[in-house]
Amino acid sequence: MALTLTRLRWALTLNGWRRSTLTLVLSVLGALYFFGMAAMAVAALVVGLPEAELPVRGAVTVLVAAVVVLLWTILPPLVTGVDATLDPSSFVLFPVPARTLVAGLLLSTFTTPIGALTLLGLLGVAASWWDTPAALAAAAVGAVLSAVTAVCLGYGVTGLMSSFTGRRRVREAISLLVLIPLMLGGVALSRVMQSIDDLLWLGPVLANAAVWTPFGAGLGAGWAAAEGRWGLAGLRLLVALAWAVAAAALWMLAIRRTVEPAAVGSTDSAAPRGDRATDLRWLGRPATSARTAIAARAQLYWFKDPRYMASLVTVPLMFVLLWFMGTSGPEGATAILLAAGPVTAWALGYSLSADIAYDHTAFHLHVLAGVKGIDDRLGRVMGLLGWALPVVAGVTLATVAMHGDWSVLPAILGVSLGVLGACLGLSALVSARWVYPVPKPGDSPLKTPQGAAMRIMLVQGTSLLVTLVLLVPMAVPFVVLLVTGAAVWSWVTLAVGLAWGALALWLGVRAGAAWYDRAQAETLQAVQSW
Repeated sequence: MALTLTRLRWALTLNGWRRSTLTLVLSVLGALYFFGMAAMAVAALVVGLPEAELPVRGAVTVLVAAVVVLLWTILPPLVTGVDATLDPSSFVLFPVPARTLVAGLLLSTFTTPIGALTLLGLLGVAASWWDTPAALAAAAVGAVLSAVTAVCLGYGVTGLMSSFTGRRRVREAISLLVLIPLMLGGVALSRVMQSIDDLLWLGPVLANAAVWTPFGAGLGAGWAAAEGRWGLAGLRLLVALAWAVAAAALWMLAIRRTVEPAAVGSTDSAAPRGDRATDLRWLGRPATSARTAIAARAQLYWFKDPRYMASLVTVPLMFVLLWFMGTSGPEGATAILLAAGPVTAWALGYSLSADIAYDHTAFHLHVLAGVKGIDDRLGRVMGLLGWALPVVAGVTLATVAMHGDWSVLPAILGVSLGVLGACLGLSALVSARWVYPVPKPGDSPLKTPQGAAMRIMLVQGTSLLVTLVLLVPMAVPFVVLLVTGAAVWSWVTLAVGLAWGALALWLGVRAGAAWYDRAQAETLQAVQSW
């Protein structure tokens, strides 16, 4: 059965590659990139660690393994989700015991690029004990156990969270809350460890604690064997085995909960609350045209769809990051706070680059209704601009007030509004011309669709480069202001920013509308295929 599931997994993967050559190319390039990065990291450990002292070697190997297992525990349930071809719910109609299903899914996971990378990476970390054969053998066994624990924890925790957080609003809240530690984790860590001495002191402490947890028990056996403590090495291998068995049991529990028939009363659908329809309103006024109706709908999504709300959550978090960088640096470093306005404008403007993809199958309503491209593009832009303009202006005013130099207000405001207009224009074109897979409605806003990582990176990376080019007209008078200090250039920057932002927005909307009208059916087909 395990081999059958492995063959099935690869048959589905190969069929997906046959349907899309681009997916095949990007998957190969992505695998080569990540395998290359892992190979360089492992080579650095294998070459560099034998020169280090024994406690340092042991602590490094344990902490690296702990990070790998921890990432497997956190990322699948909160960010990426599980591979759709390995979803246990796909086997609900087949009489496959949970134990057999776990074994088959585990084996097939290790044949995927991410599973093979995990196993080979941990074995590479164990290979850093190559100069001590006994430690190498113990670490290799521990690495395999750690890899099994990592995969079982990732899929087990994901399955249990899916069953316990069945309500969509609960999943959405968790998806948004996870952004906070992801973005502020570095700030908190830098506050705790103010110097390299603190890091050197904290590393061995964490490693000695991790060797008794599922995160570091496997590689801790090699550390003990290198020190000649054979009893301790055997004990740590037994602990690693126990954690692997416990993680597999957790996965089996999740599978049993997944394949059980859903209770009749556990559906997430709500009872009708009445037949009274709510009028669509944009900026408090009834929507009286296709353009304003789309703007009203888009404005509603910004505060109800977690995929859009994720962009709103990042705005205050970026402000906190910039504030920390400004207050923890030398005197005068508060000038970095002035970047909050342009950064906020960029984040909000670029967030529309996937608006059609976010609609998913609901986009067919625009196609069937015969919505014109100019109405679609302008409506979505208006839905954002109605509240984004005061937000960007407010952030700019607040940061200039904190900086204390009001002479730069026109320049910073011009750059911020220019960035907002330029990014909105670019997004109006990108979202219609280069549609790429995004999380479906109800999924985590941080989830990356299967096989789409490289395509998303390519589109977003190219868009970022184009954004930098679009900033050049505003950057020229701003640089002149910084060099000369003449106040007149602050007002010139404001004028150029307003003019260039408006022009770029209009050109982007027109180009996006033209492509929308030309390839409506193809766009709908692409969106529905994900």
